[in-house]
Amino acid sequence: MARSAPAFVAVFLLVSALLSIGAAQLQPPSGPPTDPSDAAALHAVFRQWSLESEVAGKDPCQNPVWNESLARNASVHCDCPSGVGVCRITHLNVTGYKNITKIPLELFNLTELVSLDLSNNNLNGSIPPGVSNLSKLEIWHFNNNNLSGSFPHELSLLRNLKSLWMFDNYIEGLVPEFIQNLTKLTDLRIYGTKIQGPIPRNLSILTNLEILMLGDLEGNPSYFDVIGEWSNLTMLSLRKCRLTGQLPSTPRNLPKLNYLDLTSNNLSGSIIQLLPYKNSSFIYVGENNFSERLPPEIVRPSLSLDVSYNHFVNGSLSNIPADQKWPINYIGTSVDASGIVDSRSLAILNCLRMKECNNSSLTNPGTSFAINCGGKQIDYPDLMQTVFSEDSTDLGGAGFHISTTSNWVVSRVDSDPFNKSSIVNISDNILATNMQELYKTARTSTSSLRYYMVGLANGKYVVQLFFAEIVITEGLGRRLFDIDIQGHNIKKDFDITNEAGGFGKATNITQDVTVYNSILEIHLYWSGRGTCCIPYKGAYGPLVSAIAVTRSVDPKVSPPEAPRSNSGRQDEKRRGVIAGIAALCIAAALISSSVVYLWWKWVSIVKRPVA
Repeated sequence: MARSAPAFVAVFLLVSALLSIGAAQLQPPSGPPTDPSDAAALHAVFRQWSLESEVAGKDPCQNPVWNESLARNASVHCDCPSGVGVCRITHLNVTGYKNITKIPLELFNLTELVSLDLSNNNLNGSIPPGVSNLSKLEIWHFNNNNLSGSFPHELSLLRNLKSLWMFDNYIEGLVPEFIQNLTKLTDLRIYGTKIQGPIPRNLSILTNLEILMLGDLEGNPSYFDVIGEWSNLTMLSLRKCRLTGQLPSTPRNLPKLNYLDLTSNNLSGSIIQLLPYKNSSFIYVGENNFSERLPPEIVRPSLSLDVSYNHFVNGSLSNIPADQKWPINYIGTSVDASGIVDSRSLAILNCLRMKECNNSSLTNPGTSFAINCGGKQIDYPDLMQTVFSEDSTDLGGAGFHISTTSNWVVSRVDSDPFNKSSIVNISDNILATNMQELYKTARTSTSSLRYYMVGLANGKYVVQLFFAEIVITEGLGRRLFDIDIQGHNIKKDFDITNEAGGFGKATNITQDVTVYNSILEIHLYWSGRGTCCIPYKGAYGPLVSAIAVTRSVDPKVSPPEAPRSNSGRQDEKRRGVIAGIAALCIAAALISSSVVYLWWKWVSIVKRPVA
């Protein structure tokens, strides 16, 4: 027994220590209480957001986290200066609550806020002018909501703002001139809204900018002179901003620029003007009017380069080894690729360049195609009697792949440096389909996907697009993109999850089209809407599982009544006239007979002898 005593004492001390630790953890955290005005304001806000049950009876700064997950976040951070005796709420995050639909006025009583994140909710209505009370605000993210109206002028008073995210809303009006007053801005993102240009030229005075993303601006054109001498700028995206004119002959001083996106504008002039930015990792200038020779020194294996649909750009890619895939998309240009592609691929590229195929260059015009986007070849003989050909080439940040056996091309431009692959796949089962494997892979992009079927016999076709959302599997995330076929928009803000009725469920779109010039083009593209970073950065933009194109077959119907010729109708009219005349003659004869009969009766009565 004597030997066991030390062991017993050790166990007793260990249990006591653990109990002490547990008891300490059950005690409320120590520290100064929340400032009464801040606490009252926060509780009032949470009551209107139906979140009061999570904070009722609690001191906010001593219970800073109420909900923290990928889908939702409700938390505060406080500053507790020594000697003051109270804590002030400086950071408020409330994201991912679809039941939150308005901005309570009490929110603007939290005057010490430095950071306010209200993204990914369902806020609607206009931004209240009381926002001017938050004069210490440095970070304000209210992206991915349904806010409308215009920028309140009071926002110009937030002179400490460094990061302003307001993309994916319905805010309208002009890009406000007062943004030039927010001179501390380092990160400005405005796209996927109803805001119109032009971009204020005085934007160039925001010398602290590190990230500038403007996009989807209608209205009056803008010019590249809005770009300033931004020595700290690393990311510049002016996608679809109606930029017009030429790049300045004296290049802007952007020494840290790593990402340049000028897609879908009206920029012209020599493409050589891009040379000052050649050390970037991403240059996207597709769908513009640049011209002249593509500088060979700008084409590098470490640069994702998109110059597609600049019809006047020419030059040669002879500096690219034929056996090496470089990240460049030059479809729709006059760039000579004969040194790096085979004759069959070159014939297909020439078809796309001329926007029409000479069938002598492509044997046997096709009448059907099927593609398993992002996956291997799949055959469904019992279900569709179609072989879905393989489409598993990773196209990186910019590139295209030509299927010479089936005469189709896939072209991709990816506008997000965080999106590492154009192919996604899962192993989970897909609901609402008996073609599981077809939907377990997909091709994606954060900007643009184009599929071309080349060498089709002209006529009418049926296009089937196959979708299943296999990336964004949380209710908070939203993938929205547009779909054009043959240059006509058939879906705006298409949401796979809504269309299918849930995540991981199959859905299809069927569209009748007409091919006139032997080329069918399917374009899926991001228009600035939807969430950006759920479940990871770069998880947005178009996604497609498969494509099938078949020649239309007229349905079997009863033959219509043969049309009557003009002569037949004239004969019918003639017969009608004759029948009418005959009827009139018969009527006249009857009337005449009646008159004769009455006259005879009258005569017989008059001549009868008197008795």
